[in-house]
Amino acid sequence: MPKADDPDALTGFEIELMDAIGRALDLRVEPVLGDWLALVDLMKSGRADLAINGFEVTEERAAEVDFSAPYYVYDQQPTIRAADRARFGDFASMRGGADGTGTFVPVATLNGAASVDVLLEFGWPREAIREYDDGLAPYAELKAGRVDLVVQDGVVAQYYAGGDPELVNLAPLGQTGTYAALFRKGDAALRGEFDRALAGLKSSGELAALYRRWKIWTPEQASIGIVERVGDSVATGGSETAAGADGVDAARAFAWPAVLWALAKACVNTILLTVLAMPLAVVVGVALAIAMRSARRRIAWPARAYVALVRGTPLLVQLYLVYYSLPALGLWLAGEIPSLAAILDVQAALTWPAFLVAIVVLAGNYGAYEAEVQRAGLESVPDGQRRAALALGFTHRTTLWRIELPQGFRTMLPATINDLNSMIKDSSLVSLIAVPELMQVALGIGKATFMVPAVLVAAAAYYLVLSLVADRLARRLAAARGLGIVPGAQRGALAGGAR
Repeated sequence: MPKADDPDALTGFEIELMDAIGRALDLRVEPVLGDWLALVDLMKSGRADLAINGFEVTEERAAEVDFSAPYYVYDQQPTIRAADRARFGDFASMRGGADGTGTFVPVATLNGAASVDVLLEFGWPREAIREYDDGLAPYAELKAGRVDLVVQDGVVAQYYAGGDPELVNLAPLGQTGTYAALFRKGDAALRGEFDRALAGLKSSGELAALYRRWKIWTPEQASIGIVERVGDSVATGGSETAAGADGVDAARAFAWPAVLWALAKACVNTILLTVLAMPLAVVVGVALAIAMRSARRRIAWPARAYVALVRGTPLLVQLYLVYYSLPALGLWLAGEIPSLAAILDVQAALTWPAFLVAIVVLAGNYGAYEAEVQRAGLESVPDGQRRAALALGFTHRTTLWRIELPQGFRTMLPATINDLNSMIKDSSLVSLIAVPELMQVALGIGKATFMVPAVLVAAAAYYLVLSLVADRLARRLAAARGLGIVPGAQRGALAGGAR
């Protein structure tokens, strides 16, 4: 997660762990960000060499990836509201209802985590378990009163709830497991190097010192070979779970000037996405509109199918398909067709940078909507003008470019400006493929500092300013070109002059 006082830098105990691994192997570690639920796909697609972010060792994951040696022992930890301390004396009182009615309190946890299986083993019905896509959301739901209990890994519970006076962490459940890094199946060489470096960190005491600095050390870490250096326990006061560690304090530090500056810098990427993708979308839309109006079926039908397919599927799904599925397709083709792989690096050809994926998908998606806008504009031109142009000796192509498009564009322009504003806001979806635009940076800072609502309000203000400025510039440009859209103040002046 990003540091609040320096949002361009990442922090976290696993970030420091990977830095130490890199030093031990004399390698430069480059973090690749992504949505937690998609990190395995990110790694399997070849966009990253390994995945490490609190992944529990489970049989389900073992079928898809290879695990490193374990680097942390966790326990499941329940959390309740401080105000409910008298209501729920312990975890057992929430199983089957405190009053013995047989009901279970609603519980929140992280989607795809081992805590879901633990809750099921304790008897919770599926409908009482609410799963969320990030570690902070369950605690926000608990504080809002939408659930009465959160169960997550102890290291997550300590970070998000350990220093919150509104929440109380109950005793761990004794349901321990281990974290490990994930590798692609068959990538034994890299996994072996990682394990060798990790073993050195364990035996030297460096890993134990890191865990004490982040206040996530527990005696169970010794069970996976992590050795403490003499004096480390005394130096940290022997406190193993208290909040307020150096690492945690650094992550939680909040400075509005740095946050607002980071959001302003992120706006540059949001602007670039829109400036690059929207003209492409208009070009795609014009091409599709012309194709759809063609009398030749082999031209019209593919265009209509593209528009129907793109408009009928969510933009988010399209982003995921291009970002994750294309590289996976490249890996598959390289393995299944060796002759093709000998000629072309298929995986590299289909693994596009995240920013390029964002531009292509935004342009392709909005191009389908622009196609209908452009088609409506072209059809608004009276057919008599087209026939007159042809009668005067104009070719069909010249008639389209000189007669139909210029006049139709006046009709298209208001809807196109509306799409421009929509794209500025829809660009926030590319945060899910780790493009460092406004929403991605805002969510990262908010989650790191537990200030999500405040940071999102600031991000919303930036989006509002960007939308208003884009709308104003587009209308002024249209007025300057004589395209019939005049800003309100000028419209009033012209009307007055006419009288």
